[in-house]
Amino acid sequence: MYNFLSRKRMMYLILFACLFILVYFLYLIRKPLLELFYPVFIAFFLTYLANPLVNFFEEKYKSRTAAIIIVYVLAIAVIAGILLFLVPELVRSVKDLSRTIPVYFERYQLIFYEFVIRYKHSDLPARIKELLDENIAYLEKVLTDSLQIGVEAITGAFSFFVNLILGAVISFYILKDMDLLKKTVISLIPRKARKWTFALARDIDVVLSGFIRGQLLVAAILSILTALGLLLLRVRYALLLGVIVGMMDVIPYFGPILGIVPAIVIAFIDRPVSAVWVIVLYFIIQQLEGAVISPRIVGSRVGLHPVIIILAVMAGGKFFGLAGLLLAVPIAGIIKVLVHRIIDSIVS
Repeated sequence: MYNFLSRKRMMYLILFACLFILVYFLYLIRKPLLELFYPVFIAFFLTYLANPLVNFFEEKYKSRTAAIIIVYVLAIAVIAGILLFLVPELVRSVKDLSRTIPVYFERYQLIFYEFVIRYKHSDLPARIKELLDENIAYLEKVLTDSLQIGVEAITGAFSFFVNLILGAVISFYILKDMDLLKKTVISLIPRKARKWTFALARDIDVVLSGFIRGQLLVAAILSILTALGLLLLRVRYALLLGVIVGMMDVIPYFGPILGIVPAIVIAFIDRPVSAVWVIVLYFIIQQLEGAVISPRIVGSRVGLHPVIIILAVMAGGKFFGLAGLLLAVPIAGIIKVLVHRIIDSIVS
């Protein structure tokens, strides 16, 4: 029993050491790697989403190329319908927001400096004033950086759409030659290892399907709920802000917090009381997501402890930026499945 446990512990140590070396190597080449493979990541993501529909239409029309074209046409039609409804409002919001960002920034600075002047002439105890002095500069930097991050996210949308188009083209060819690619991959796997490899692929598919498809649906629901709530609160740019919240929600734990910051800032500058109601709205929606929406839609298919998810997201964001934040959880889930399969095969 002792030898078995020692052997298993040693296997874990070796695997984690190899994983650390791999992550460090990827970190060293992260910038060119991300620039090169970003469209490829999008392509695999689109392929994973579209493949079930392509298989369905292929069975019906007996042609995979026709099935892919049907899926692409349906996707374009759905996106076009959504855009026809959303784009005019989004364009107006973005244009208006781009014109008013300098105004918002100046107004924010005035509010901030008024607060500084008032507290310095107040009767607060010396120790509290000292603590405020220490943190005011940091607070101003955090708020300013938040606004700058929001502006950079908007201006970076064009690059994303270019990569999205490239990813869609690559995805088309992957879907078209799916059977050939599968046969090629299978031919490269030794016969003795095929059963183990297929079992591993099924486990990974469960993790990815549980996270990717579920997370997208959760993000869409949160976008709608947030936009409706902000409309009821008469917060400007409600539709745009709702979309931002949904997009940021795909980043676990930190994304929803970052996504609601622009809404709070805009509401506070217009009417400070509205910011309080936005925070209340955000709290209610997050409780609803945590207690009802995510457990029912995503569930526990990823099979990762919350602490592991937080550490994975922090490491992904630190080493690989936005791509690391988005891919941290599914990659961590895949690594967990892979490690367990390797350990089980070694010790058995």
